[in-house]
Amino acid sequence: MDDSVRFEIFHSFFEFTKEEWNRLVPSDSLFQELEFLSGLEGTACIGKSDWFPVIVTARNEGVLVGVLPSYLRKDSYGEYIFDFQWANAFHRAGIPYYPKLTVAVPFTPVTGSRILLDPNLTLVEKQKIGEGLLLALKQFGKEENVSSIHILFCKEEEQKLGEQYGFAPRLSHQYHWFNKGFSNFEEFLGTLVKERRKSIRSERKKNQELGLKIETLTGNLITEEHADTFYEFYKDTHSKKWGQPYLNRKFFLQMVESFRHRLLLVLASKPNGDPVGGSWNLYREGFLFGRYWGAFEYIPNLHFECCYYRLIDYAIEHKMERVEAGAQGEHKFLRGYETVPMFSSHHIYNENGRSAIEAYLEKEIQMERENIASYNAHSPIKSLRET
Repeated sequence: MDDSVRFEIFHSFFEFTKEEWNRLVPSDSLFQELEFLSGLEGTACIGKSDWFPVIVTARNEGVLVGVLPSYLRKDSYGEYIFDFQWANAFHRAGIPYYPKLTVAVPFTPVTGSRILLDPNLTLVEKQKIGEGLLLALKQFGKEENVSSIHILFCKEEEQKLGEQYGFAPRLSHQYHWFNKGFSNFEEFLGTLVKERRKSIRSERKKNQELGLKIETLTGNLITEEHADTFYEFYKDTHSKKWGQPYLNRKFFLQMVESFRHRLLLVLASKPNGDPVGGSWNLYREGFLFGRYWGAFEYIPNLHFECCYYRLIDYAIEHKMERVEAGAQGEHKFLRGYETVPMFSSHHIYNENGRSAIEAYLEKEIQMERENIASYNAHSPIKSLRET
């Protein structure tokens, strides 16, 4: 590779082909696949009103070798790494905080590659292309007079790259389940302390006694009817917790049409066939990601069965490496999910604002490290308690 690499910025995912884009996406970053991102855009879940795409690309002799998808934002909703206090502080100081640039998957708090690179590049070439993409985004942000750039739920090595170019590191945490080569669910339970094993067995038994039909659906077993059902689940959950949902019915239908090969649905139905609750999940190779849960009525323990235990069952059966179940998660922690660090990076253009936020982040990082260590020291996973 020579100096002929060309960096450009686009504003629509429909400028790219699935073949050229998806070959840059690692297995653990499936939400960056073109079908998912263009699905959000094509169904107007993102676009002109907010989450406006700013896609930095690198081409070598016409071949796409690097992509940095970002979004111009006018608020901070749907990001899950919260900066509302920063925005309020800017407002009190008379400094505009919006627009800003966010590098993340919209409405999706999962870790993954944020800088997508051709896997055939050498390490030196990857470093060069990654730097070029990041610098091009910084230049765009400066020209557009944004307040800041936020790279959320990135890989640790991407955070370290950002530090070289004026991005301050931030640390948070989530709860992930890791497959330690288990042959079945009982073997996994054997790694937990006695009281948690007993509690989980009891929860699963109570679900069995309800007489519900609980199915795990993938591939051609998933239909448009399921899209409608899970959209209604999704709406119900948002009406109870968050108000206005980010996604619409068209998006769920689009995912069934174009992304069905990545979907894994857990659906609970009554004996008469009426759906009662379930979880909407995505997977690729060794990685399984829980995303949306909903139910038409409250049934104790059904959430745990559909969102945690059935996913663990599937991961064990298919020898998958990891299950991620999104933001929040005391329930996950109590059911054998480990506390793990989440990385993000933040560049603030205003010098005074940058100094204040970086000072805050230094203290926050230390607090988060202590929190992660403390959580795992009290984990129901026996091996974590012993370290």
